Amino acid sequence: MKKINRRSFLVGCGVTAAAAALTACGGSSSTAASTAGSSAGSAASGSGDFSGRTLTVGIWGGNDQETAGINQLKENFEAAHNCTVELKVYTDFNTQFQADLIGQTAPDTFYVDGSMFPFYGSLGVMDVLDPEAYEMDAFYPNLIEAFTNDEGTLCIPKDVSTLATYYNIDLLAACGYTGDDIPDSYDDYMAFLTDLQAKLDEAYGKNQIAAMTYNQDLSRNLCILQDGGNSLIDDEGYATLTGEGVVNNMQFILDFVNAGVWKTPSDLGLGWNGEAFGTGKVAIMEEGNWVYGTLKNDYSDINFGVKAMPSYNGTQYSMSYTVGYGIYSLSQNKDMASAWIKYVTSVEGEDIWCSTAGCLPPRADAAEAMDVESDPVWKVHSEMTKCSLPWQLGNNASLINTAYQNYFPLAVSGEMTTQEFLQAAQDQANQEITNAG
Repeated sequence: MKKINRRSFLVGCGVTAAAAALTACGGSSSTAASTAGSSAGSAASGSGDFSGRTLTVGIWGGNDQETAGINQLKENFEAAHNCTVELKVYTDFNTQFQADLIGQTAPDTFYVDGSMFPFYGSLGVMDVLDPEAYEMDAFYPNLIEAFTNDEGTLCIPKDVSTLATYYNIDLLAACGYTGDDIPDSYDDYMAFLTDLQAKLDEAYGKNQIAAMTYNQDLSRNLCILQDGGNSLIDDEGYATLTGEGVVNNMQFILDFVNAGVWKTPSDLGLGWNGEAFGTGKVAIMEEGNWVYGTLKNDYSDINFGVKAMPSYNGTQYSMSYTVGYGIYSLSQNKDMASAWIKYVTSVEGEDIWCSTAGCLPPRADAAEAMDVESDPVWKVHSEMTKCSLPWQLGNNASLINTAYQNYFPLAVSGEMTTQEFLQAAQDQANQEITNAG
C-alpha cells in the first residue's frame, strides 16, 4: 500500500483551486436522451457483481444539468452491478477533501481538477492507472498529460472545456465587417481592433461598446506568456515571471490594453464576459463553451458566431480546463472504483455526462459519437481541444495567480512598468510559497 506524503500534504493544505467555472458549460445536445436509462449491453454492465457493496464517489456540486448527468450515471452503474453508489458532494472541495485525506476517509474515487493535479499528484494519495485498461490512447494526449507525473497517469479525464473566439455579427456588420475579417493571428489584431473600436465609437458613441474584452487571469493568459518555451515556474514550484520572454509576452498583452482595444468586463461595469457580450457591450470575446448556454437562454436576441482562437507567433493556442477521476490509494473498493471510472469515461458514459451537463468529451471517439460537429459552436470548441494548453501551473498555481491578479491593475494604470508588475507579483508569490513551506 502506498504511503501518503504527509509533509507535502500538510504544507499544501492552504492551496486552493483557481476560480473559473472550469466545469460549468452552457448548452447541451440532444443525444443524452438516446442513452439515458439504458444499461443493457452497455459499458455499465461490464464484468463485476458488486452485490451489497457501496462505492463512494467524491464530487463537487454543480448545476441542475450536471446533477442530472451524474445521477443518470449512478443509476446505470448501480443497476448493472447490483450495488450502491454514494455521491459525496463537497461544498468547499479542497478544504473538505483535504480534511478527508488527513483523516484517511477520502472517497474511493473522486474528482481532481486539472489545475490542482500537480498538488494532489505529489501526495501519494492516488493509484497509478494502467494505460491499456483505461483506453488512454482514445483520449486527447494533452489531457492525459495533464494528469500524468513521474509516477505515471493518476487520473482519467471526464470532460474538458476550451476557449474560442465569439463575435457579435450585428455589431461587426454595423462597422462593415464579418466574422471572416477577424484576423487568424494575434499579430494582426492591433490594426483590426483599432479600426473596429474607432468605427464602434462613431456608430454608437465613444466608449459605449468595446471592441474586445480580456481577463487579467493566468488561467486565460498562460498560453501567450509561455510562448517561446518560457516557463512561469521553476523545478521547485517557485514563480519565474521576470524572464525576458515572459516580460515581452506580457507587454504584448498590455499593448492592447494601453491602446484601448481590450477592456475587462469590469471596465464596462459588468461582471463577466458572458454578460458583457450578451448585453451587446462588446463585439468580440474569448470565452469557454460554458457561455453557450448563457447566450442561448439569457441573451437569445444576440446574433453571434464562433471561430477558432487566433495564433500567436505562428502557433495555434487555446486554453483548456479539465477534470479527471482518481482512485484513492487507501480505498478498500478499488475494483469498484476502477469499474466506475471505466464506465463514466467510456464513449457511452461520456455521451450521457457531456450531453446532459453541457461539457466537451475528452476523447475523439466520444465526440464523434455525440456528433459535436453538427453544432457549429461545439465543433469549434471541440477542435480547440487538440491545440489547447490545460490550465496548470505546478503546486502553487493559486498563489501565483493571486499575486499576478493583484498587481496587473497597477500595470494597466501606469503605476508600474511591465517589469515592475511581474517582479512584484513574483516576489509576493514566492514569499507566500516560502512561508507555506
